[in-house]
Amino acid sequence: MFVKNPEYFLAIAKERSISKAAERLYLSQPYLSQYLAKLEGSLGVVLLDRSRSPLKLTPAGELFHAYLERQSYLDRQLVSDLRDLQDKKRPVLHIGASPWRGSILLPDILPLFEEQYPDVQVVLHEAPVPELGALAEANVIDFCVMQIPNDLTELTYEPVMRERIFLVGHRDHPLFQGLASVCGNPQPFPNLRALERERLIMLPPDWRLSKQLNNIFSVHSVEPQNILVTTNTTTAINLAAERMGFAFLQESGIPRTPYLDRLTCFTVGEPPLTCPLAVVYKKNGFLSPAARAFINLIQDFYSRYDQAAE
Repeated sequence: MFVKNPEYFLAIAKERSISKAAERLYLSQPYLSQYLAKLEGSLGVVLLDRSRSPLKLTPAGELFHAYLERQSYLDRQLVSDLRDLQDKKRPVLHIGASPWRGSILLPDILPLFEEQYPDVQVVLHEAPVPELGALAEANVIDFCVMQIPNDLTELTYEPVMRERIFLVGHRDHPLFQGLASVCGNPQPFPNLRALERERLIMLPPDWRLSKQLNNIFSVHSVEPQNILVTTNTTTAINLAAERMGFAFLQESGIPRTPYLDRLTCFTVGEPPLTCPLAVVYKKNGFLSPAARAFINLIQDFYSRYDQAAE
């Protein structure tokens, strides 16, 4: 719908005061009050709770405010994209991922994407998982691939898959003797309490995967005595391959994991522990056709693992 002078309402919402908004806009207060009354009349809803000071947005006002903010962003994005086309600049797609996730995802998906959009420049923003959501909120990236964030106030997501988590260690470790399991077809690890005195190489304790693992340990009365913390899954796997402990690996990383000839994989818990993976982006944000195409490729890429788990 067309909204005349949306900046007027955005100013009122920001200032929480008609008089302060009028002063900021160089308008008279009666004129701005009249504008607000006409706007509410045309929409058929009350946008501001005038019984409060400062003014408070009603639920309808919050919805309308979110719409105007999104519309404002889309208008700016359209002008920028049209200007780039006019100047013959390459469109840019900004994607966020952890260093490990980027290393296993991009080699498979980027060649397919470039076949569809050869003129789009892809910029990969690699950051620890907890920082990816902040990049999406700040519109630094178009979207990121990560576990579903806990705070969805400013973000939304599209589920990709529930990714199984594997316990990984050197195949010659005594704990694995007599157990038949391979990374292509991992079996349940039978005794998690046997890991208590072994070195476990894990992500930081406040990361979602570590929280899930610690919950599994608690359920099975496991109290790990030796935990080495890293922010990079590649580091964890490389250490496991050198007999320096046990690591935990998301299943989609198996095809690009080095040293598989040295490693054995097991599922964790029953049913097997999984971690929800999603494409995350700013709520009410704009996804270009190129961004949507890339997301579709991501979903197709990961669908093979969901099908294999069925």
